[in-house]
Amino acid sequence: MRNTPAILRALLALCVAQGATAQHLTERYIPVGAYPELVDRWVTVCTIVAVDPQARTVTVRQDGRELRFRVADDTRIWLDRSRLVQPTADGGLADLVPGLRAEVRFGPERPDVAYWIKAQIAPAQ
Repeated sequence: MRNTPAILRALLALCVAQGATAQHLTERYIPVGAYPELVDRWVTVCTIVAVDPQARTVTVRQDGRELRFRVADDTRIWLDRSRLVQPTADGGLADLVPGLRAEVRFGPERPDVAYWIKAQIAPAQ
């Protein structure tokens, strides 16, 4: 089989692409802060302190410092409803309100833009 290396490279590329997609698809189902060991320089567990719908920004507080992120058209917003014993739902900028615990993923390519924001919805007191 002369094409074996080419076939193996194609399968490897497909597996790597599927792995990235799988992580993206499963991330929405992980509760906010459930895996503190995964919090690193590109993921933060924080509290939302301000939302500016006109500027499309969210300001969060983490360990006494404030960080501001732009919400791009491709930013995913999820509502972690695990404390309500309900599945995670898709959300929008209007669902992000001050006081909510959140998890924000950003990255080196666009450190001021949120890749995704997961806000934890808690039962009413």
